[in-house]
Parts: sequence; structure tokens; C-alpha cells
Amino acid sequence: MRRSFLMFLLAASGFEAFAEQHMVEYLLPRGAGRGEKVEVTFNGLDLKDPREVVFYKPGIRAVNFSIPEELQRQGTGRGGGVNRRVTVQFEIAADCPIGEHALRLRTTTALSEVVTFWVSPFPTVKELEKKIGENDSIETAQPVALNSTVSGEILPGEAMDRDFYRVEAKRGQRISVEVDSIRLGTLHYEGDSDLTVRILNAAGKQLAKNDDNALHVMDPLLTFMAPEDGPFFIEIKQQLFTPARNAMYRAHIGDFVRPMAVYPAGGQIGETIAARWIGDAAGDATASVKLPEVGGTFEYFAGEAGHQPPSANPLRVSPYPNVLENGTDAATPVPALPAALNGIISTNGEVDKFTFTAKKGESYRVRVYGRTLGSPIDPKIWIRSVKDGKLVVQADDSTLAELGLVSSRTQWHIKDQLDPATVFKAPADGEYTFGVEDTRGQGGPSFVYRAEVEPATDVYYSHITYREGYQIPRLTGLIVPQGTQWTIDVQVAAGLGNSYKGELELEAAGLPNGVIMIAPRIQTGMTNVPVQFIASADAEMQSALIELRVKAVDSKVKLETGSRYGVGLVNRRGQLPLHFVFLDKYAMAVTKPAPFRIEMEQPDIALAQSGELSLKVKVIRHEGFDGVIEMQPDWLPQGVSKESVVTVAKDKNEASFRISADAKAKAGEFMIAMNATTTDGDAFSGVGRIRVSSTFVKLKVAEPYLAITLQRAAVERGHKGQIIGVLKHNKPFPGKALVTLKRLPNGVTLAGAAPEITSADQQVVFEVEAAADALAGLYKEITCEVTVKENGQSIRQQSGSGILRVDPARARTAVK
Repeated sequence: MRRSFLMFLLAASGFEAFAEQHMVEYLLPRGAGRGEKVEVTFNGLDLKDPREVVFYKPGIRAVNFSIPEELQRQGTGRGGGVNRRVTVQFEIAADCPIGEHALRLRTTTALSEVVTFWVSPFPTVKELEKKIGENDSIETAQPVALNSTVSGEILPGEAMDRDFYRVEAKRGQRISVEVDSIRLGTLHYEGDSDLTVRILNAAGKQLAKNDDNALHVMDPLLTFMAPEDGPFFIEIKQQLFTPARNAMYRAHIGDFVRPMAVYPAGGQIGETIAARWIGDAAGDATASVKLPEVGGTFEYFAGEAGHQPPSANPLRVSPYPNVLENGTDAATPVPALPAALNGIISTNGEVDKFTFTAKKGESYRVRVYGRTLGSPIDPKIWIRSVKDGKLVVQADDSTLAELGLVSSRTQWHIKDQLDPATVFKAPADGEYTFGVEDTRGQGGPSFVYRAEVEPATDVYYSHITYREGYQIPRLTGLIVPQGTQWTIDVQVAAGLGNSYKGELELEAAGLPNGVIMIAPRIQTGMTNVPVQFIASADAEMQSALIELRVKAVDSKVKLETGSRYGVGLVNRRGQLPLHFVFLDKYAMAVTKPAPFRIEMEQPDIALAQSGELSLKVKVIRHEGFDGVIEMQPDWLPQGVSKESVVTVAKDKNEASFRISADAKAKAGEFMIAMNATTTDGDAFSGVGRIRVSSTFVKLKVAEPYLAITLQRAAVERGHKGQIIGVLKHNKPFPGKALVTLKRLPNGVTLAGAAPEITSADQQVVFEVEAAADALAGLYKEITCEVTVKENGQSIRQQSGSGILRVDPARARTAVK
């Protein structure tokens, strides 16, 4: 509810309120070419003291951080000045990986959200238009050399902006155009622009057009053979007019090869495959492709150097041999499993079949790659017994978790989910038929698919995912001040085909020098734990990309594991992003010392089920800091809840935080920590705040001291009555406990003081009194609250559930 209202405010109030939610709102320009040096401006909030840009891939070096001179003169107050903008020079290597580069900005006190920057194989040309109308026609088209990347913008205005670019080409020469817009992820919210591209001749005749496509979904691309010599005109505009706001695009225009698909869509590790390009304007062609020695998705760029496309055709690399469909109606035999099955659904209604043998109980993970690799196919699969034709497995779409993308919000949807992922467990020894078809009954020359069938293994991933799926430094940032610690909630999720259900533990790989991690064991049934990172006082301010691996406590069990971090960029109505970045490492920053630290006292007593407990915290302020502090624990055991954030005033150095356990809270001993933050900056996201946590303390959750069964009772209006509670002692408590009734109906009260009991008592009697106007009726939720004093602390627990009937007053005959 709060988030929906927040989104409404952001939409209504514009950029100023909106920018307060993000440390880096956007970068300009959105990309550059290989070998270029470009000045990049970071726009956002709390960008003072920038020190480093953390890249998730190699190839870009960030140097010369500076604050624009006009901002230096404005001061450093919140909402303006140094906090708003930083310029950095990016030096892009000549062999820098082409495409999207995820990055973060590190300052002396913070680490920004993930944003992106794009690298092209071509030199950058800036669009020259300053206002709508300057390049909106063939006559005013901006000349551009082939094999250039135009950095452009759909300008805001009351009319649609359309941009024209003029290129020269000879008859029979290829003209290819790719436009990056949605995928740029310029703004966290809005900023997206659904574009379309056309190629026209000098007379204005349309020669080619594209809006959506299987490879880039909403970002257009096309490849076209010039039918004659002469100028050709590239038109870029919105598909449907919507008010533009920072609607940046990058248009790659050249004579580069542009296959729409490659077959086969992968191969075995280290082998060389004969790859057929499908859908290029010059016609299909075949090339030898040497696959890497590492499994996974391989970005393949077709063509010769200088004529390669600005985006890859993804191929799969696996340890398993390729099996290619035989191109007939007969099933293709699979020599043995595991294997990778490859084919093309080339005609409408086509069904490809493969046959294989399996033994009873063998379990295989089946993952189809079609739409994931940019193929237009919407595949579904089935497996039947050859012996009796019985259907064993059928699968169509998949969930993000089934694809291993566990760090995602359930509302997110990506094209990869159109590819099925499932587990096949052979019910008997025998031969089986594996079928592949398009869900819609469609087919075509580029309807390429690849199905990897591999033994199902035990898999667990770690992920750091806020429940709403947003990048919120307060909840998802690994930012540790020197000389203290930060505690964050880390989740674990089983992968497709996992069967291991035992205890787990986390180990960190790649921690910065001077940083250690403490993580409790993940007990069976738990899906998250608090993980604490501690930076020594002499640890350098630095960053690192780390991995949190999941291990089985049973050393005999080997798990496949990895880290997952999902980022939704370019939001739209309903909070459903249009572009996503999925990363396999977490970024960590060691920042300058915090102006305070906190210490939480070790509780001397257990938290009882259906009870409450106060956690005592001390604030140690460093010299010169008298700010307000907010605190709360982010992680608590299952069944344990917390009160709202507790505020520690400027003149206070102590506070208590109340937690409570329900009747089904998991019993046991757990490690918990208190997190605390300054109150400047943004409260929801945490941007502009300094955060620390206490060290871990042990919290014991135990069964309550006693249980009370309330016997059914009745009382008349205007009279007194008794409610008797039968005591069942689970464990002795010291001294006396105070017992009172809760949820009494209006008009019914305790008559006199609440009773006290000891561990020796077998029952407790409550005297109640009903007023003359008490509402008559049957009341079924009468409960008890028991207060026990232990080690100087009051412990409250709830118990009992009884029925009280309030009766009308009876007429009484006077005695003579």
C-alpha cells in the first residue's frame, strides 16, 4: 500500500521527488564506441566524494572524477549542489566486450544502485537536433556514415519527434539498422520509448520497416539490400506517441551482417561447429565457430571484423554432444543421455521427435532454449513412453525460479519464460519419445530451438532480493563502514531438480582485504538468514565483486551453487519493468568510518512463544555527531515479529526495541543483530544515510512457562462471576507471575486486582463484574496475559482461549 502511494506521488510530482529515490537516476551519454574516451555524467542524489565506478565486466576504465564548476559554487546542501551530479571519463578499450555493461558508483560513504552503459563496435555520432523539426524529414536528414552509432533522443513536445538520417549505399550493398532504446534502461521509472524504424528512398517510398522482433523484443532492427545506388533515409520515431522524458536511443547503422538466428544454437565445450546464419539480408551463410572451453551462454558475433553486428546471437555451450534433428517425419535417435537436442520448426504445425532410452528412477533436468536465444519459437515439449504412448512429462512456459533466476519479483516477466524447463524422471526402463513443437502451431526458417537434457543435480542459489524487487541500499546494499559491521538478509533458493533438504551454510568468495563474513547455519526449512560483514578499522576504502556460495553441512553432499542478483530497469504501469539485468555477483564497498556505532545487549532470558521481549541497545556517538538515529532488526526468526522503527533522539544514547513471538514461532537458538541508520537522506531507499549494525547476539525462542485453559463461564448483568483458568506448567518461573484477562466484552471488567500465581499453583481464579448495561451475548475469544519477572525484565506471554456468556439479569423474588 505504501509503495503504491509512493509511486503515485512520484508520478505526480516529477523529477525532484522522483530523484530522491535513487542515488544514480541516469547516465548521459548512454554509451560509446570501442576505443573511445567519453565524459559521462552521473545524475542523481548524494553523489559527493566519488571514488570509483564498479564494473561487472572488464573493458572500461573510469578516471578523472569531478564536480561541475557551477555546482561547486552552489554548495553541498540536500537537494542541490555537489550531491546532484558527477562527471567521469570512461576510457573504453579497443577490445571491450560489446553491449551492456552493468556498473555502480562508489563514493566515500555509499554504493549506488546498478545502472548500465552500452558499448558499440562503431564510432559514435551525436544527433545534432536541438529542437523538434530540425531533422524530421528527408530534406533535413542528418548525414551519417555507414557503420556508425548515432546517440539520439526523442525530444519532448506536444507533437511526435521523428529523426531522419541519410546514408549512402551502392546497389546490392547491405544496410542494417539496430536501435537500442528500451534496453538502455535510462531511467529507473519511465524514460522508455517504444520505437520503430523505417528505410526510405529519396522519393519517400518505404523499403523496409520493423517495430518488434524476436531478438530484441520492443527495440527494432532490420537488414536490407539496397535495390539501387543512391541515398537512403533511416527514420526513427515512436510507435505510438507518448510524452517523452529522457527517451534516449542508440541507432547502429551500417552494412554489418545481421542474422536473425543461428543453427545449431550451440554445441559441446571446445568443439568447432558449422553454424548457419539465418535471416540476413544477403541470404543464409555458414561459418565455422570455435566454442569456448567454458559452459554457459556464449555471445556470438557473426561476420568479419568491422562488419559484425552490434549485438550477439547467443549460443549455448554445454558438456553434452549435439544431436541434430534428421529433417524427416521419423524420430531422430539419441545415442545416449545426457545430450543437447537441436532443430528448427520450419513449417506450421511441425512436430520434431527424438527417441532415447532411460532406466527407471533416472532423473533429468530438461531446459529448452528458443525464445531465450532470440528465436521466434514459443516451444512446448512432451515425453511419452514408446511402449504404451503414455504421457510422462509435458511443459510449456516456465517460472523465473525454474530458470535459475531466483532473485526476481514474481510479477516480472521476460521472454525466456516462454521456454519450458522441467524435470523428467523415468517411471520404468524403456524407450521414450521427446517431442518439440510451437505452442501456436507456427513455424519458419528461424524457429530454432535447443533442448539440453542433463542429469538432475542438487542446486542452491544465494540471492539478495527485497520483497518488492527494487534496488534499495538499506535492504540490498553491501556497504560496510571501516571499523564496524553491516548485517543484511540473504536468501537461499533451491534450483530446478534439487532433492537435498538438509542444513546449509554460506561461504564468501572474493571479499575485500580486511573484511570477514559471519553467517549462521541455514536450518532445514529456512529460506533466509542474517549475514554480517565486518570491516576492520584499517581496511582500505575499496570495492569488490563477491559471491556467496551455498554448501551442504553434510560434506558428502556436493551442491551446484551460485549468486543471483536481479535488477528491473525502466519501470512501467503496474511496476512491471521492461528491461532486466541479472548478475551472478554482489558488489561490496568498504566506506569511511560511520559517525556512530551501536551495541545490543545479550538477552538474559528467552523469548517465549506467544510472548514478548525487549532488546536493549546502546549508541556510542563519535565526537561531533549528535544526530537522530533510527533502528530495527531486518531479520528475525520465523514467527517472530517486530515493532516499527525506534527513533533515538539527539540527546539519548539508549533505547529498547520490542519483539514478539506467536504461538507457532520456531523454537531454537538464533543469531540476530540490530541495524541502525542516520535520518538524513531518503527514508524509504536509504540514499544519503549511513548504516551500521550491532554485532550478533543469541536469541533463544522457547516454549512458554505455562499454558492456561479457561473454563466456560457466565455472568449476569449487574452481578459478579468467576472465570477459572486451569494451569499447565511447562517449566518453573521465579517468584510470582501476574495474570490478567484480555478481550473482555464491553461492560465486563475484572473485579479487584489481577491475581498472582506461582509455579506451584494449579489454577487461577478471576473475579469479573458485568455492568447493568453490559451487552448480552456469547464471547469466544477471552485470553490471558501472563507477566513474569526474570533477571529484572518483565516477560509477557499470551495464553488461553475461553468463552464467557453475558446473561440478562434474572428477576429475583424478595425474601420475607
